Amino acid sequence: MTAGPGTPGGAGPGPEDEWSRIVSDLEDVRRAGDRHLTGPRDWSPGDAAPGGPSAGAETAEDPGGAEDDDTPYSPDPGPVTQGLSGGALLSWTVLVGVPVLLVVLSLLPGSLPWWAIVTGLVAVVGAIGHLLRSLPEDRDDLDDGARV
Repeated sequence: MTAGPGTPGGAGPGPEDEWSRIVSDLEDVRRAGDRHLTGPRDWSPGDAAPGGPSAGAETAEDPGGAEDDDTPYSPDPGPVTQGLSGGALLSWTVLVGVPVLLVVLSLLPGSLPWWAIVTGLVAVVGAIGHLLRSLPEDRDDLDDGARV
């Protein structure tokens, strides 16, 4: 019985050799695809040319893109998503919390004191006033409000 390709003692390349070739090709493609995520200081123009001086020749001293390959891209959150100011957070909490508190207290047995209702209404009106006052004032007449 003769040994065929892929068996021990066979003449052709084995599945392990083929697998390692496929994996190395995929790593080269991945490095080339992630090059756009690194800044201009991380790679030189010679890296972009196929067969250039550093094509496929990464060393331990030159990290290239090997260390950056596993780090996920996280964009700058920008001014919109950095959170609310303390006053705006307090105003929204009062605007939502006081009516809910008044409804829960009114469901309890007994009557709700008049000063609790007045205090709640004043707090809600103050919160609405604060939120309206904190709106931006520099709006163009032709602006439809969309931001890019």
